[in-house]
Amino acid sequence: MNPSLSVFTHWNDESNQSEIFSDPVISNCEKILRFLAPEFLHSLELSIYLVNDSLMAEINEERRGKPATTDVLSFPLYSEHPPIPVQILGEVVISMETCKKQAMEIGHGLVDEFYRLLVHGILHNFGYDHETNEEDALLMRKMEDECLDLVFAT
Repeated sequence: MNPSLSVFTHWNDESNQSEIFSDPVISNCEKILRFLAPEFLHSLELSIYLVNDSLMAEINEERRGKPATTDVLSFPLYSEHPPIPVQILGEVVISMETCKKQAMEIGHGLVDEFYRLLVHGILHNFGYDHETNEEDALLMRKMEDECLDLVFAT
């Protein structure tokens, strides 16, 4: 936990999504990033982009060579040993169309699914990976649950 961390969150909604609002997301990002960031960091920056499936497919093809939409993409810039205590964490891109579809399929609300994707993307930017092995997948899932508890704590 890094309570003194300065957090800068850039918000860009290209999806014309009216159900997800920037102020609570930015506030919740601060909680999540302060929880995850190491103590030595003084400042951390994150960019969040909400897009539609068409733009997500373009980004996915351009950045990963995969010409299809997906729910969330992460583009990490994080270093575990930065030369200065200021860090750009990276970008999280969320397709709101896919987010809505998945929320309906899973049977929970759009806000729940949005934060699940956001936390997943943030964790990838910190270097967590669920695709390498079962142990890493379990650790990432545990961290997702802990971060979501911060967001939805009453």
